[in-house]
Amino acid sequence: MKQSHRHFALRTSARLLLSAIATASFSVSLHAEEALETMTVTANRMPSVNVLAPSTVITRADIERLQITDLPSLLSRQPGIDVAVNGGLGKASSLYTRGTNSGHTLIMVDGVKWHSATLGTTSIQDFPVEQIERIEIVRGPRSGLYGSEAIGGVIHIFTRKGQQGVTPYAKISYGTHNSKSIAAGVNGGDEHTTYNLSFSRQSTNGIDSSSQLGQNEDDDGYTNKNLSAKINHKINDDWSIGANVTRVDARNEIDRGSLTDDYKSDSIQQVLGVNSSLQVYDFWTIDMQLSESRDQSKNLKNDLPDGVFNTRHRFANISNIIKLSDNHVLNLGLDYEVDDIVSSREFSKTSRDNKALFISWQGNSNRHDWLLSARHDNNEAFGSSNTGFAEWGYELKNNLQVTTSIGTAFKAPTFNDLYYPFIPPVTYGSVTYAGYSGNQSLVPEESRSVEFGLNGTQDWGEWAISIYETKIDDLISYAVDGTSNIGMMTNVNKANIKGVEFNVSTIFMGADIALNTSFLKPEDEETGKILSRRAQRLANVNIDKQWGAWASGASWKLRGHSFDDVANTTRLGGFGLLDLRIAYDLNQDWSVKANLSNAFNKEYQTINNYNSLDRTVMFTLSYQP
Repeated sequence: MKQSHRHFALRTSARLLLSAIATASFSVSLHAEEALETMTVTANRMPSVNVLAPSTVITRADIERLQITDLPSLLSRQPGIDVAVNGGLGKASSLYTRGTNSGHTLIMVDGVKWHSATLGTTSIQDFPVEQIERIEIVRGPRSGLYGSEAIGGVIHIFTRKGQQGVTPYAKISYGTHNSKSIAAGVNGGDEHTTYNLSFSRQSTNGIDSSSQLGQNEDDDGYTNKNLSAKINHKINDDWSIGANVTRVDARNEIDRGSLTDDYKSDSIQQVLGVNSSLQVYDFWTIDMQLSESRDQSKNLKNDLPDGVFNTRHRFANISNIIKLSDNHVLNLGLDYEVDDIVSSREFSKTSRDNKALFISWQGNSNRHDWLLSARHDNNEAFGSSNTGFAEWGYELKNNLQVTTSIGTAFKAPTFNDLYYPFIPPVTYGSVTYAGYSGNQSLVPEESRSVEFGLNGTQDWGEWAISIYETKIDDLISYAVDGTSNIGMMTNVNKANIKGVEFNVSTIFMGADIALNTSFLKPEDEETGKILSRRAQRLANVNIDKQWGAWASGASWKLRGHSFDDVANTTRLGGFGLLDLRIAYDLNQDWSVKANLSNAFNKEYQTINNYNSLDRTVMFTLSYQP
């Protein structure tokens, strides 16, 4: 086997934790708060005694131990996830789950979809790691529960929560490229009410993002200021209510095809939500949620306005969780969501809604476990879509389970795909650039997936293996008409993605060791070419050991080669990155940490002509009673 084929990547020390975190509307019910650390909600969208889908949980403790300061890096170390970045910290990042497109992963924050309705993707580079309590990742189709986007999987971010008592916390960090961060917060409460309030600020001088000729050869900085608050109140033993807000203000310096002009982008990410959980009877719980997420961006050229794109997503949900018996639970719910856009460009349509009904049945009998789900979406722009999935698991013997699943999913066209205003062809010198127009005849992308898995827990540790295949029809891609010289998005492509994932965790000589690998073939079915910017080999090894007040660790991220273009003519080489970390507890409340990333100063690119971070060091002083 060639050496480049040995470059895998990704890691997770988080284990497959099973059951439920809260209610089906994702609101964190006080009835479940005591068990939050060992529960998940995302995979089944209801309280779950067994999660059959491949899942990963990243806890606050994992984030602190790994000393990772940005969300793209944190996610890129998880099974089945590949990330491509347009430069250094804070630059635009594309996420590919199991080889699917960057818009094929549904990303939520505290239960509400977070994305740009114009682009159809999420600005994951802007979400502050300091505000995260936990992340739940589910791999595989989930449109049967959530609707559009969930072709490759679902990533659900939960912000920091409150707890009884009063606990302040703070952190300050400094490192390479004049990178600085400060964070502070307090959580507290009593048996009836809990709360959290936290703030953080992160900045860096950055690196020169682009290596392409004709770009400004200067460092491209980044600044991120953010605030998060959450409160939950228990009215009585059967009824709880809650509210949450997260807001992020970021400024990004950008390389954009000029040696003299100065380009920046100001962005705002905001999530608001209120929720309520009412236990009507012992067997019936009603959960409700009203939420809103915003993605706002303003481009600046030489500090003058150069384009505005603001999108707002409003969401309402009511779910009925009905416990038929100890072994059988139904979830019947309604979703209503509306996307609105405000732009400096005149879109022909600026709003659309989506109504959905879903039902799922979670059950088990003897050695059998299953989850069945079906959903009907009716979208104002493109009509109806029906999706669903079926999962089944069988316990061959104690701590050894075989699983299989089949599912369908879809991705709705974005506002840019459908309605982007007409731009005529433009000629500069001897070069003529194609025009562009939205295409209102687009239909949703649709997928079919099948998967087989085996997982076990032994005295020495845990392991899991999954084999899957996903076929995607009506892939939306860009094409130019040779006669009119007008480009637009069209439903022309088909993709066939085959993959194998393997995860194992163990303890050896007092050290926690976790390994995961992904082998996949994300192929354009029409041309036989590999889908762009996706590596076929990914892996990550993570080792951590604690002795007394000291803790140390190392992570080795490996990524095979990829192609930057659909024709597979621009090859990006594979690479391996070694990160080292150490921490020391000064006393019960104070600790110091140091992290060395890309220890061998590897030069690599995940997007052609865009640089990646070199060797960096970060020192941290942390206060956590």
